[in-house]
Amino acid sequence: MNAASTLRWLSAALVAAPVALALQQPPAPSQTTPSQSAPAPAPDKPADAAPAETIPVPLPQGTRLYLKDGNYLLVREYKVANGRVTYWSVERGAWEQIPNDLVDWDATHRGEAEDAERKKQIDQKLEEIKEHERAVSLTVDTSIEVAPGVFLPDAPGFYLVTNGTIASLNQDLANSHMSMKQLFVQVITPIPVVPTKHDVTLKGEHAKMRIRDLQPEFYFRTADQREPAIILVRAQVHSGERHITAFLTNIARETRSKETRIPISDWVVAQGTFRYTLGRKLEPGEYAFVESVPEQGIDLYVWDFGIDAPADAPPKK
Repeated sequence: MNAASTLRWLSAALVAAPVALALQQPPAPSQTTPSQSAPAPAPDKPADAAPAETIPVPLPQGTRLYLKDGNYLLVREYKVANGRVTYWSVERGAWEQIPNDLVDWDATHRGEAEDAERKKQIDQKLEEIKEHERAVSLTVDTSIEVAPGVFLPDAPGFYLVTNGTIASLNQDLANSHMSMKQLFVQVITPIPVVPTKHDVTLKGEHAKMRIRDLQPEFYFRTADQREPAIILVRAQVHSGERHITAFLTNIARETRSKETRIPISDWVVAQGTFRYTLGRKLEPGEYAFVESVPEQGIDLYVWDFGIDAPADAPPKK
């Protein structure tokens, strides 16, 4: 390439750059003659100028005007007046018009609704990422106010917050034993074709921790800053025990658990610290928090508590 060609190529690139940048911010359309607002082309642009795509400027976000022939126009914005649609073409960077009856408005509005929903999901995801990054940036020693003037202890543990006070839940070891009925059937069967059932229970019919608040909150500080999979279970009381869950294994050696789960929402408060809230009020009864371990089942160390009926609650009929 000789010096004259090089100079001509550089001049073309310098001309093309401001034109492409001007396309990113379209002027508002005129009410009468939209073409007057369209960006004017450079008068001295050489025929062999470098294309605008070579300049790393991001394209503007657009929406689609769907046409009745099955095609669509990618536009930055549009308006309808006097039976015509005036729109800013993202493709050509200019204001253009078409008759209103060429547009498939049902498809256009559906596309706009889908775009709005997609944007909402993206914004929500970005907010979750931002919240997670904010929580990770905190240290586990950060003072966390769980109620006015009440702060979460720094020590690892599961904490209950109710009526402006905080208490630590005890961690108890649950028992796991096979159903005696199933065991008896297996003993007299020569081959293992009988499904098995393991019950996970806690001793005693009532937990030591008792509260009357039907919608408390809970916090969990982990010792190793892990992200635990926590389940809230309502225990079934009979025969002097609280039954937490049962593991059922079929003849194909597939295991599933059976328990009464209570829906909870979890929130990352700080690195290794989590908050759990209830979507609805709990009924009086026995409950336990259980940690699910991936590919292993549940941890037999659980955090139990009980809810008594509020003092002003009407008696059950």
